[in-house]
Amino acid sequence: MPRLPYRHPMTDPRPAWPERLRRAALSTLVDDTPARIADLATGSLNDLPVARLLAITLGAKLDPPAREPKSLDEQLWSALAGLCEAPLAPGSLHGPITGEYESGAIEVWTETELACVHAAWSLGPAWQQAACESARWLLGNIQPDNATNHPWAVHAFAKLAEETGNIEFDLYAQTLLHNCIVGQGRPDDYSALILLHASRAIQAG
Repeated sequence: MPRLPYRHPMTDPRPAWPERLRRAALSTLVDDTPARIADLATGSLNDLPVARLLAITLGAKLDPPAREPKSLDEQLWSALAGLCEAPLAPGSLHGPITGEYESGAIEVWTETELACVHAAWSLGPAWQQAACESARWLLGNIQPDNATNHPWAVHAFAKLAEETGNIEFDLYAQTLLHNCIVGQGRPDDYSALILLHASRAIQAG
């Protein structure tokens, strides 16, 4: 089956964010059936626990990861996949969900934080508020190209742009999308699943 043509988000004015993200995802996935998603999660992405959790949230019939969650992003994605209860959302948060960066690789910290924001957006009002606060902090403090080119939380920035009228949120979302495409001209397998989930999360509200 041929891949769908992909139009660059900076030059294609037609689709709204949900369709833009879905088109980008399908340029790699071709179709978004649970079977196709499961194939990726057990194939090229088999070594990534969060990818398996992401696939489960997208409808793939898979066993959960063999090990317990080791980080907050894994905990939140496990909760979103229906495998455990979500931890309590932080109250009065005015910064990152995982706490401010202190040491280690900034790219790893940024990806973990964005993956938390992505999952938190769909875990109820308290966690969505935490996601919004983190996104605001990230906008002011962390460049989107510090991450590892996976478009985690792209929908959170897109929705905040719509709700606040602040174009900087939209530009952040566009950069996250662009970064996962520029290397190969289309998203990698992991990014495609992330984009598909983001598209559905926007539509879900």
